[in-house]
Parts: sequence; structure tokens; C-alpha cells
Amino acid sequence: MAIRSIAQTDTLEKFRTEFNQMTANDFGDIATLDAGLSATTVIGAVNELSAAVSSGQAFLIEDASSTVQQVASGQTLKFRGTSNQLNAVVSVPDTMTISLANDVTIPNDLQVTTDLNVAGISTLQGNIVASSTMTISSGSIVDTTGQVSFGDENIITTGNMSAATLNGSSLVSSGSISGTTITASGALEGTSLELTSGGIVFEGSTPDGFETTLTPTDPTADHTLTLPNITGTLITSGDTGTVTSTMIENATILNEDIANSTIRAAKVNFSTDTLVVDTLQANAITGTASIAQLVSLTANNSTDESVFLTFADGATGNQGLETDTDLFYNPSTNILNTTATAARYADLAEMYVTDKPYGIGTIVMFGGEKEITLADLKTRKVAGVVSDKPAFLMNKNCQNGLAIALQGRVKCKVMGTIQKGDMIVVSEEGGVGTADSNPQMGMVVGKALQDYNSNTEGLIEVVVGRL
Repeated sequence: MAIRSIAQTDTLEKFRTEFNQMTANDFGDIATLDAGLSATTVIGAVNELSAAVSSGQAFLIEDASSTVQQVASGQTLKFRGTSNQLNAVVSVPDTMTISLANDVTIPNDLQVTTDLNVAGISTLQGNIVASSTMTISSGSIVDTTGQVSFGDENIITTGNMSAATLNGSSLVSSGSISGTTITASGALEGTSLELTSGGIVFEGSTPDGFETTLTPTDPTADHTLTLPNITGTLITSGDTGTVTSTMIENATILNEDIANSTIRAAKVNFSTDTLVVDTLQANAITGTASIAQLVSLTANNSTDESVFLTFADGATGNQGLETDTDLFYNPSTNILNTTATAARYADLAEMYVTDKPYGIGTIVMFGGEKEITLADLKTRKVAGVVSDKPAFLMNKNCQNGLAIALQGRVKCKVMGTIQKGDMIVVSEEGGVGTADSNPQMGMVVGKALQDYNSNTEGLIEVVVGRL
């Protein structure tokens, strides 16, 4: 029977012709249908024939979900097992044997309404959930990691719970462990251990009739006993043979550990030792001090008297003190009297208030918003030069001021051609000096001590206050 098809481009006449031939030749005239069949469609006739055949040479199979499958004559009914779950074996004569595998893996839940008895080892990858009681008549609960965790659940027993029965050397709980007797062959660990009665009993390495019991007196308040972070021996009251000098480290007993007035002079002997104290208070001290690092001072700002400055024989160590009768000070007049003085630096300076900060060597003049300001070209108001390190400074308590050199040798900003001895006046660059052979009165800053030849600003030494 050829395949009949209608293309998209075919005409309606082509469709009519092909359809009539298909119904007449391929399907046939329904009037020729056997009178024993009541179906009027092809599908209905097939179903009717299938039912007739099944009644004699076929059978139906149905599962728990009411799904039905017909097995007709010549077909095979197949039994398949599932790996790690179910075995299906066909044997002669006409026998089908269904059994569980030696190792059964259940991917989802296994629910047992009564008892589950396992003769060997049961390995479960997920959780074990018991709605009532899980009983182990003998044997142990074993975990390959060496630890069995019950999460945040409680373990309750009316008998004894020991670490040995849990197949381990320690019984560990982050919560509470309660019971009449708790026995462990190793460590008993937890956040807290609370005993309502009795005590902690230590058997020792040799089981015998002698034990050490740690028990508290019935407390009337909360107390905390802290064990130190060391290895050693505990000491009890009335212990006369345990405490030795080797058990007390240096600096262990501090001054605050000793009650006041408990150590008397009869127990102290410093005849061959040195006594070092921060503060020594005594009614009287006799003898000559060999070394004194500190002395007590008292302020004296107004008494009309001469006080003498003291000097040491050496810079460090145990030295004697001396005075000079020509060097003394009077607090009432604030005057220091001496025969001669010497200084490392070479200028006499005075503090003046300026309108802004100026660098070392800058020439300044009287004027501006404050007392002095930057000196301008050939000014006759020259005040001096900003000093770096004055040998003698006057008016030193002046606020917001600068030390201005009035006399002596000082560094000064200059530019141009300058020869030693030239008189220095202010150049076109404010605050910077230059040479002038015929200056007017008041213009001269001082005389140059060094030669200079550059149109760029530089520093040379100038003797200020010399015309």
C-alpha cells in the first residue's frame, strides 16, 4: 500500500481524489465489515478484536497504582530486580523467586511499624529518627570518626553512663550531664559540672579501697575557684610538707600581698644590701648620703636675697656640688649677676610682632598691620634681619613674634654683586639685600662679611647695625 500525501501547493481536486481512494482502497467499505462485529470505526474494531483474542490467549497485569497492561499471545512477561534492593530469579519448573539483596540501599525513607532487627552492622548515611524508644540490648554505638553526636537532644538513662560503654576515652557534652553516677575512664569535659550532692571521686591509677573525694561545703553564696595556668601541686589548709621555696617564683609575692605594719625592723637587715625605694619617708635620717638622684625643690620668686647657682664636678655618676660666689641670682629683682658671659651664636635679637611669618635672613622694616613687615626697596625704616639662633634674645615672651637681629653677625638674604665690606640695603626684591656704595641714613642693614655675585637670591653673613 503506497503512502498518500497532499502537498501545500496541491489543488482541492487533488485532495478530493486522494481522499476518496484512501477511504475506498486503504480503509475499505464499512458495509463489508463482518456482521459479528459491532464497531463502526477502525480503532473500535481493533479494540474489539483485541478483547476477543485476550479472552482466550492473553492476560492482564495490574500494579498497586491500578495501571493495567495486557500480555498477548507470543509476548514475554519480564521480571526485573533493582540493584542493591531486589533480586528476581526464574528457575525450572515455572518458578519465580524474589528476594532482597545482601546489601540493600533505600534512597528515600524506610518506615517500620513494629520491630527492626539487624543481626550485623547497619550503616545509615542520613539521620536515625525514633518516635518512641531506640533500644540497644547489647554491643555499642560506634562511629568511624571516634565520636557519636546527639546534637541538642537529651540522653536519659536510669543506670550508669560510662565512657567505656560509648567506645571512647571521654564523655563530652556542651550542655548538662546528670545522673546518680557518672564514670569515665578518661576526661570528663563540659562547660560546667554541677553536683547536687556527693562529690568528685578519684580512684587513682590502681583500683583499690582508697579514693580521693573532692566535695564542697554547702555554699551560702556563689563562689569561683580559678586554677592557674601552670603545672604543679595544689596546696590545702594545714599542709606543712608541700610548700617549698622552689614553688614560689620571683616577683610572685608583691607589696600589696603583705598586710600593713606586718614586717618590723627586727626582721629586716640591710647592713650589706642596698635599699631602693621610690619614696622614703622617715622622721630622721642620719649619716652622709653617698648617692642622691633627686632632691626636693621649693619655688622662690620674690624673696630679696642672693641665691647661688650650683655646679657638678662631672657630667654623670656620683659627683660633688659646688657654687661660685661671683655668680648669684636675686628672686625679687629677677637679676642674674655674673662677671662675664659667653655665647655660641653671634647676634643680639629682640622679639617683634609681625604681620606674617618670614624666613631666616629676611630683611624687615617697621610698619604694616603689626610692629614690623617685609622691607621694601631702599626703605629708611629698616628694623633688622630675621635671626636663626640668637646669642641673646630680648622680649622673649612676645606672642606671635619673630626674633629680629639688631646687632652682630647673622645670615641675610642677598642678590647681585657684593664684595666683603659693602653696605647692604634692600633691593628691588622685597626683604632681600644688595650692595649700595652711597646709601642714605636709615637704609643700611649692615656690612657684608662675604663676597656674592648672582642675580638669584642667596644667603651670606652680614654684620647688622654697622653703618
